[in-house]
Amino acid sequence: MIPLILPSTFYILHSQVTERDIKLILDVYKHRYLSTSQIVQLHFPSRQTANRRLRALLEEGYLKGYKAPSIDDRIFHLTPKGAEIVASTLGVPPDALHFRRIADAAKDYYFLKHFLALNEFRIALTLGLKATDALNLLGFIPEYYGEKTDKGGVVKYIRDFVCDIKDPEQRINFTPDGVFALEKDGNAALFFLEIDRGTEILSNPDKGVLKAVYFYYNYFISGKYQRYTEDFKCQPFRGFRVLFVTTTETRLSNMQAAVSRERFKETRFVWLTTADKIQPETILTNIWQSLDPSDANRYRIG
Repeated sequence: MIPLILPSTFYILHSQVTERDIKLILDVYKHRYLSTSQIVQLHFPSRQTANRRLRALLEEGYLKGYKAPSIDDRIFHLTPKGAEIVASTLGVPPDALHFRRIADAAKDYYFLKHFLALNEFRIALTLGLKATDALNLLGFIPEYYGEKTDKGGVVKYIRDFVCDIKDPEQRINFTPDGVFALEKDGNAALFFLEIDRGTEILSNPDKGVLKAVYFYYNYFISGKYQRYTEDFKCQPFRGFRVLFVTTTETRLSNMQAAVSRERFKETRFVWLTTADKIQPETILTNIWQSLDPSDANRYRIG
C-alpha cells in the first residue's frame, strides 16, 4: 500500500499540494499516461472540478498535459518535479522509481489508444475491487515496466520466451500487455492481459493474436509463468488465464474462428470480452467467454 501520511517537511516544501493531489500524481506515475476522463473517474466528482485542479498542478509543474491527434481528451504525464513528490511519498530515493523522463509527448494515435485502453482496464479493475471484500489485488505489472540499458533502451521486465513443444529449436519471444494476480481466500490466481485493437491480422501464426496464443499455450505447459510467484509473493499458481479485450463481437468471433483453424488441443484458459463491457461494475462478473467457440459458458475473474 502507498503511504498517505507524509513527513512534516514534505508539507513545508509542497504546502500547496493536497492529499488528493498526491494520490492523483501517484496514479499518473503508476499509469504513465492518463486522460482527463480517466483522472475524473479515479479522483473527481465532475470534470469541471478535475479541470480546475489539473490546471493548478500544471502551473506548479508537477504534471504536463497535451493534446494528441484524433483523441478528444487531454493526456497527462509526470514531470521530474512530480517524480520528486512520488519519491518523497513512497520514502525512496528518486533513482528507485525507474522514472523515465518523457521529453517528447507521444502523439502516435495507435500507440496512445492502446495505452489508454490498457489503463481503462486497470482503472476498471481497481474500482471494481474497491466494491468487494472478497478479492485482493496482489499487484499489476504493465508491459512498459523495465530497466534502462546503457544505450538508453529499456529491457521490459515481463518480456519472456518459451520453446515450442513441437519444435524445441524454435523460440517464441513475447511481451504481454500486462500481468496481474488476484487473491481470494488465501489462494492466488494469475492473469495475463492482452488489448486487441482489431488491427492485427488473424491468419499469421508469427504475429498478433495467433502468436500470442502459441506463446501462452507453450508457456502454460512449460510452467515458466511460476516466475511471478516472487513478484506477487504468493504460493505456486495452479495455472493462469489469458484475458483478451477486443473491439467488437464480430472481431471476437473471428478470433475464435482463426484459433479453431489452428486446432489447438486446449484454448479454454484464454478468455475474451469486448471493450464496452470493461466497466468497474462488470469487470469481475461473467462477461468473459472462452476462445474455444464450442464452450458456451460465461466466466468471471472474481
